Amino acid sequence: MIDFSFFTTEVLALLFSGLAIIVSVWDRYGNIRDTRKSNKKAEKALRLSEGSTELAIRSMISEARFKLNNFQFEYKALKVANREFDNTGFDKILYSYIEDLLNQYDTACMLYFDNKIDRKRFKSQYERELINCVEGNAYKKYFDSDNPRFEGIMRAYAKWRKENKN
Repeated sequence: MIDFSFFTTEVLALLFSGLAIIVSVWDRYGNIRDTRKSNKKAEKALRLSEGSTELAIRSMISEARFKLNNFQFEYKALKVANREFDNTGFDKILYSYIEDLLNQYDTACMLYFDNKIDRKRFKSQYERELINCVEGNAYKKYFDSDNPRFEGIMRAYAKWRKENKN
C-alpha cells in the first residue's frame, strides 16, 4: 500500500506557499496603490502650503509698503504745513519703514532660493518690483555699497539679470 500522508503534506505545503505568494503580491500592489494615493495627497498639501506661504509673503510686503507709503504721506504733509520742521527723528523712522519693506522682500527671496515657494510664480510676481528696488533711486543707498545687507534680493536680482541677458 502507498503512503499518501507524505504526498498530502507536500501538496498542502505547496498550496499554502502558493497562496502566501498570491497574498504577498496582492498586498504589494495594494501598498503601491496606497503609496501613490498618499503621495498625491502630500503633493496637494505641499502646494496648499506653498500657496499659503505665498499669500503670507504678499500680505507682509503689502503691509510694509502700506505703512511706508502712509508714513511718507504724513511726513510730507507735516513738512508742507511747517516749513521749519525738524525732520531728524522722522528720517530715522522713514529709514526704518524702508528697511522693513526691504526685509520683507529679502525674506521672500530667501524662501525662493530655499524652494519653499513656487519659483516661476514668485519670479513673475516680484521680478519687476525687485529690479525697481535695486536700480531705482528710492532705495539706491541700500544697494550701492560693495557689501549690501539684503543678500536675498541681490542674489535674485543677479540671477534674473543673468537670465534676461541670455
